[in-house]
Parts: sequence; C-alpha cells; structure tokens
Amino acid sequence: MELTSSHQRRVVAAAIGAASVLLAWFAHEPSVLLVAVTAVCICVGWKAGLAAVAAASLLSAFILWSPAYAAENSPVKLAAFVAGALGLWLVVKIFRTISFYDRLYQGAGPSITDIPGLGWSAYPDGRLRFLNSAALQYVGVTTEEMREITDADDFSWWRRFVHPDDVETSMVQLRHSLETGEPMIAERRLRRFDGTYRWFRDMGVAVRDERGRIVGWYGHTEDIDDRRKAEAALRQSERELRLLVDTVPTMIWLMTPAGLPYYFNKRFVDWAGIDSAREEPRGTRQFASHVELFHPDDRTAVKAVFQKSFARGESLQHKGRLCRKDGEYRWIDSRFEPLRDEDGTILRWYGVNFDIDDEVRARESLRLTDERLARALRLASLSELSVSIAHELNQPLQAVVANAGAFQRWLNADPPNFNHAIRVAQKIIRNADAAAQVISRIRALFSKTEGESRAIDLNAVIHEVCDLLGDRLASSSVKLDLHLDPSLPATAADHVQMEQVVLNLMRNGIEAMQDVSINVRCLRIVSRHQNDGTVEVEVRDHGRGLRNPERIFEAFYTTKPDGMGMGLAICRSIIEAHSGRLWAENLDTGGAAITFSLPIRAAAQTSTHTTGTVSA
Repeated sequence: MELTSSHQRRVVAAAIGAASVLLAWFAHEPSVLLVAVTAVCICVGWKAGLAAVAAASLLSAFILWSPAYAAENSPVKLAAFVAGALGLWLVVKIFRTISFYDRLYQGAGPSITDIPGLGWSAYPDGRLRFLNSAALQYVGVTTEEMREITDADDFSWWRRFVHPDDVETSMVQLRHSLETGEPMIAERRLRRFDGTYRWFRDMGVAVRDERGRIVGWYGHTEDIDDRRKAEAALRQSERELRLLVDTVPTMIWLMTPAGLPYYFNKRFVDWAGIDSAREEPRGTRQFASHVELFHPDDRTAVKAVFQKSFARGESLQHKGRLCRKDGEYRWIDSRFEPLRDEDGTILRWYGVNFDIDDEVRARESLRLTDERLARALRLASLSELSVSIAHELNQPLQAVVANAGAFQRWLNADPPNFNHAIRVAQKIIRNADAAAQVISRIRALFSKTEGESRAIDLNAVIHEVCDLLGDRLASSSVKLDLHLDPSLPATAADHVQMEQVVLNLMRNGIEAMQDVSINVRCLRIVSRHQNDGTVEVEVRDHGRGLRNPERIFEAFYTTKPDGMGMGLAICRSIIEAHSGRLWAENLDTGGAAITFSLPIRAAAQTSTHTTGTVSA
C-alpha cells in the first residue's frame, strides 16, 4: 500500500501503535510497546515520541508487576525497557535532524538548492528554516551558523541581514503575511558578506497541508539593485526633461495621432490659464475645446488648416490670435511636427507656440511709420521736383494758349473758317487732357491713398520718369542711355510706386556723378526679360561707386550731407511688397548699378499694400 499523504501516514501509525499496545497488554510483553513508540516518533514527530516513551514506560510498569512476571525481575526489565525506549527515541531524533540538513545542504535536488537567485524556507511561524547555497554565499553564513539561526525563537537575525531603514517595514509586511497567509512580496535592501547593501525583490508563498494549515514558507529573493538604479536614473532623466520642457520659454503641447491635445507644458498652462487638475484624461480632450482659445475670426480657418494637416500627416505652421488667461488675444506662431515609428505611422504630434504679438505690433507700427515717412518724403521732394513739374505742365499749357489764339483768329476771319477752328479745338482738348494727366499723376504721387495693382509696362514707366527728370538731366550734364527690351512683358504692379522707385534710382545715379568729369557722366537704364519668369530694370551710373552696397538699403543710412537715408530703404520695401528683389553692386568699369526684379504675373494675382518714397 502506498501512503500518499501525511494524514494517511498518521492514521496507519496510530493503528499500528494501538495494535501494539493491545498486543503488549494481552501478551503481557512490554517490549511490543516499542513499536508504538517508533510509530509515534517517525510519523508524528520526535517531540511527540518523548511523550510516547513516558506513556509506554508507565504502561510497561503495570505489565511487569502483573502476576505473570516475578517481582524480583520487574525492576530490571522495566529499566531495560525504559533504556531501550529512550535509545529508540534518540535514534529517531538524530535520524530526522541529520537527514533534514543532509537533504537541504548536501544532497538536495534542483527544487531547493539549485533555485536561481537566493532561495529560502521558513517555519509556519516565520522562523528561518534554511537558505540555499547562493543565499548562504551572499550573506556569508555557513551551514553551522545557519543551524544556530534556525534554533532562534525570535527574529533577531532579521536585523543582521536587512538594511536598518527597511527593518520595520519588512517586519510589518512579514507579520501581515503570517497572520493572513497572503504571499510575502516586498522590496528591501539586504546586506552582502562584504557589508554592502543591494536591493532585492523578496517573494514568499505559504505551503499548506490537506487541511489548509500552513506547514511552511518558501521564497525566492531576486537581485534588482541594477534595475532600481536604472529606474532611478530614468526617473531623474524624466524629471530633468520635464523641468526642461516646463522651463524652456516656449509653449509646448502634445496631441494624439488624431490631433487631440493631451499634454500642455507649464509655460502653456500659465500663459493660457488651463487648469491641468481638471483636464480630461489622456487623449480625450476634444480639439474643439482648444480651437475655442483662438480668436472668433480665426477659428474656422484654424480648424480647417489643422484638420487638413492631421489628415495628411503633414507638418504645419500657422499664425493666429490666441486668447491669454487675462482675456487678451495675442498673435501666436504655431508649428506642428509628427513623430513617426519605423513604419511611418504617426505616434503623436508635437506642437510649439511662439508669442509673436509684440513683434507683429512692432512690425505694424513700423509699417505705419514707413507710410507716414513716405508721405513726408514725397512732400519734401515737392520743392525739388517743382521745376520738372512746371516743365511738364508748361508744354501742354503753352500749346493750349497758342491753339486758343489760333482758334480765335479762325473764328474772327471774314468769313470765319470753321473747319480750321474745329481742328484747333480738338488740339486744345488733347493738350488739356495731357495737362490733366500730368496733374493726376502728380496728385497720386503725393496723395495718402494706397496704390492699386494693375498690368503696367515698365518701359512706359521709365519713359515717363525720364521726361519728368529731363531738365534735371540737362542741368547736371548727364547723358541718358536707354536699352529697353521692346518685347518686355507687362506685369502687375502699382504704377505710381514703380514711378517712385525708378525716379529715386535715377536721381541717386545723377547725384552720384556730380563729382566726376562731365565727359563720363552717363546714366544707363536697361530693361530685360529673364528666363526665371521675372523682369529686371537696371540703373547704372559712372560715379565713384558704393563704399558698402548692402548698407545703402538700411533705414537712415546715407552718404549725402542733406539726405535722410530712407529713400532706398523704402524702395526695397516697395519691391519686396511686390514679391520682387532689389540689390546694388559696384562695377569693374567704375560706378555702381542698382537693379530690381519683379515676377511676371497678372493683375488679379497680387494686391499691393505698401506706399513708397522718392528721396534718399
């Protein structure tokens, strides 16, 4: 028969013990009681066996003093029986104790000593029973010392192995598990044989018998010191990164792949007044709630642009007015970039917001200042242009006067010559229209109204400015050399502003040649069509050149004693407002050339909002 449980073994031992007691009583042979003592010692325990020895000795005394035995032999036989029972009890005790340690520390199987890491076992009351070889080696304890620790009735050994700061917490956890039978799971620092402490994760479970009673504890202790240090380093890195993200002077926010905001850094929270404690869980904040922060006039456009970018997975840069926590709307430059994995799938979106309100307001203020200064410069140039204006108006007005006299003579003739008078009247009308056009152009030049883009012929603009500066060219002894492309295409621009640019460049060229010989004073104007879809106009003089070609376009920079240094600066702003480019360079043959280029486009493609100037 195979006994598969301790309960079965105890039942069989009790039956055998009872049978041996009955047999000894009825047979009057106390030696049979040794069988009962043996059964109790082996199956129940050697401590219970000591009680069995006392009971068997008492029962044998009754048997030996019975009438079946001679009284003179009873004391000797009783002494022999007690000696035999004690010897049997001692043999069983030694056998059980030695076999236990032999099994644990000398011949144990892989289930105990070969456990990877530190393995241990404890009695039901928590007293340490054994440590495997790895644990013994770690703490520097021998097998004999282990036996002494096992015989201790308290937990003094706990302070020997556990870090002082972890003792109390560990004891609380241990007592809780001993009282409830729940698994022991704790992280604590254990002392190594060299006195250093390392972090370990200790896991112990209770082993129960068939009645559910705890018969022991078995555990495994895993070295997690390196992992704890790595986790601490990671937490430190996370803290530093969060500190960096919260400290950097930029509003940063994160969004899910669908574009739903779920994180705002401290700078954004403080700026917009977002209550992070009341924010929705990660990734559930609706995008509409963020769009509401934008100015009502911008929300529709912002939502459309953002949704288009999120749908296509494209980077985005957008400028709009965002509401600050004090209710003020400020201009914000928003930029978004997707983070993708190796397969190109978007994991999240990173967004940064730059407060550019001060910059936008400063730029707007500068634009208004430029406009006012441009008007002031136009008015300041009026006196200088008065001679050219008078010459421009003098020709059509003299023609009107002459033709009016002729008209009067033809009417006063006898008989009146109406045919000649009608022809003269038509000339008067044409001359009056010419004068009106001159006045309209001059009025537009010095008006406060903004320009209007339409298709213009730059060659015609150049001719008009040359006529306007005819007297100035003659008085300065400057020869005019025109090389204009007859097939130059028209482009959309403001006619008056282009006149201002050409007029300013020509006047600068004339003034640059005041200190050179009259024989070399030549102002060359070239227009050409480039292959990159632009038209260029170059004004070239034969003066002494430019000391710093780039600085001449800076505001308030001038080389003239009476100059304001704004002419070329505003010329560049006019050209750039037309999406063009203005630059200067010195020539190897002497002198300098200032050139501007404009893209060729229809009038419907552009709208100019920049006013110009005429004076340097």
